[in-house]
Amino acid sequence: MILTLTGASGAGKTTIAGELLKKLPIYARMVPSYTTSTCKPRPTDLPGEYKYVSKFRFRFLKKIGAFLWTVYPHGNSYGTTKRWVSRALKDDSTVYVMLLFSDAIKKLNGFAEEVGYSNQVFSFFILSPAQEILRERLKSRGDEEGEIEKRIADCIKWDSEAKISDISYEFVENNSTIEVVTEKVITEFVQKFDDCDSYF
Repeated sequence: MILTLTGASGAGKTTIAGELLKKLPIYARMVPSYTTSTCKPRPTDLPGEYKYVSKFRFRFLKKIGAFLWTVYPHGNSYGTTKRWVSRALKDDSTVYVMLLFSDAIKKLNGFAEEVGYSNQVFSFFILSPAQEILRERLKSRGDEEGEIEKRIADCIKWDSEAKISDISYEFVENNSTIEVVTEKVITEFVQKFDDCDSYF
């Protein structure tokens, strides 16, 4: 089964995902993203988040149609394979965590429906903190005033678009500590899991 996390930049998705890997009441891991990035892994990277491959192998995988989607930020290539997504959908003993944009979730949902596992995707949207909380957080980490206002505007836009999208998100507010927000996600996930008769 797959648990996705979506939200504006700075909403805490990566940190929450890291906590979920440790605290979910069932074994959890990431669905890896294949990448050609030559940068050293960052301290914020999650265990199993990336598989580093050569540009040749990445092009080969793309040519044979192995990827469900690809993205190319900052000159690097990232792709998620159909094989890994299929594995995650069919494995009911593990929760596979993914950090995704809304466009990727739509592709994921379409693929899951196509292979008959549409009830194995649980999508959460992490709502941005209230503006005053977000402003204080950004100030405390040293962001410039102009950047703070841009980030707040981006968060408002992301949250508004998510609420009217056709994706069936479970919305979780990030107005508290990461521990509290993570617990909210776990509680909501377990409730949705328990409500799915097809698991038993």
